[in-house]
Amino acid sequence: MTLREIPIREAGVTVHDVSFDEAVELIISWARNGSGGYVSTPNIDHLVRAKRDPQFRALMMGARLRVPDGMGLIYGSRLAGTPIREAVHGRLLPEAIVRRTAPDCPPIAMIGGRDDAPEKATERLRALGGNIVAAVSPPMGFAVGGPADDEATAKLKAADPRIVLVGFGAPKQETWMARHQADMPQAVMLGIGQTIDILGGRVPAAPHWMTRVGLEWAFRMLRDPKRIGRRVFVDDPPFFTWMLRERLRRRGKQPLSRS
Repeated sequence: MTLREIPIREAGVTVHDVSFDEAVELIISWARNGSGGYVSTPNIDHLVRAKRDPQFRALMMGARLRVPDGMGLIYGSRLAGTPIREAVHGRLLPEAIVRRTAPDCPPIAMIGGRDDAPEKATERLRALGGNIVAAVSPPMGFAVGGPADDEATAKLKAADPRIVLVGFGAPKQETWMARHQADMPQAVMLGIGQTIDILGGRVPAAPHWMTRVGLEWAFRMLRDPKRIGRRVFVDDPPFFTWMLRERLRRRGKQPLSRS
């Protein structure tokens, strides 16, 4: 499959125009043929961060697949005149992959999550037919490349997974995947944020209808109003200004500004 890339010029990155089903099939295919790589799940907050953080931007662009995680990107791409077909919500990928491949699911490992969430997430995925071979959770605040990371990575390598679910949040999960993809070259690594905690029942998931229409941020803001509120009302709105500017640029009415 030839992957079409949609440029988010102000952020200096591109996002792949793939449907949810196409993303699932690509990940399964790469896991089965052992070609590896890592998958980034950028949302608006990630793109805003990428603009101001060249290192994070490079980590995102190092991903084999960058899926549009959230309806905000879809609405923004339409505003820009470069529509992305469909949102690919990262938190829904693990269950979809397991359902699609059971009973011949590739070996899956996970790293991240808090308390007993990894164990409960393992139980949930196994109940769907998942072949979970390892679930490790380094201590909070561990350093990528430090002793705790080395110990956790050694456990993952010993389990020989073909898919690794990485649940640290950005930019730590991108840093981890870029560093360790050579340690597990046959594995596809998925950066999925809080998904392990959600699968393990530690963090509630937004209702499906809110995810579908792009209101998952409202559900999350009720739980963490200070952090999510700042992101939604202060950090992220410039994204839509970028998209409007891109539309005007494409129409030849305004040159692209990097300010």
